[in-house]
Amino acid sequence: MEAPESSTPPPTVGGVAVPQVRRPTALVRELFMAGSAFEKALQRELAVNPTGLDAMGHLVMSGPLSPGELSRRLDLTTAATTAAIDRLVDLGHVTRAPHPTDRRSVLVVPTESSMARAMGHLAPMIAGVDAVLDDFTDDEQRVIARYLERIVASYGIPADDAPPSMAVPRSPH
Repeated sequence: MEAPESSTPPPTVGGVAVPQVRRPTALVRELFMAGSAFEKALQRELAVNPTGLDAMGHLVMSGPLSPGELSRRLDLTTAATTAAIDRLVDLGHVTRAPHPTDRRSVLVVPTESSMARAMGHLAPMIAGVDAVLDDFTDDEQRVIARYLERIVASYGIPADDAPPSMAVPRSPH
C-alpha cells in the first residue's frame, strides 16, 4: 500500500523532499518525540545531562560496569567517560567500588537511592506502555511486535550496537 497521492508537492527540508507517510509511520515519529520528552523530563528530575542519563541507563540494565566498559557502551573517550562518572558521583547517583576479581580496576555502581528515584519514574511509564497491550488479542500483539521488530531492523543497527531496552520482558501467558 502506498501513501495517498496528492496534487500538492511534498514539503522539503534543505531542498530534499520529505516523503509522505501513512498514519502508523507518523505515530512512530510521535512515539520517538514522546520518548525524547520523557527522557528530558527524567534528566531534569535527576539533574543529569543526556550522557549521564545514558550512563545510568546502562548501569540500571547491566549492573555495575568498569569505566572502560561504560566508555565503550557510551562511545566516548575514557576522559569524557571519567568526567561523566565524576559528575554522577558528585550527584550521588553512582559510586566507585573495587572490582571483586581485579584489584587494579574499579566498578561504577549505581546507588540504591538513585536507582529507586529513577525507577520511581520509569516503572510506571513502562507498566503503562505494557498495559496498553491488554487491549489487543494475542494475534494482534504478534502483528504489533512484527511491525516494531521490522522498524527496529530498518535502522540497520547490528544487535550488538543497539542500546539496551529499558523495558522489562513480559512473561508469556
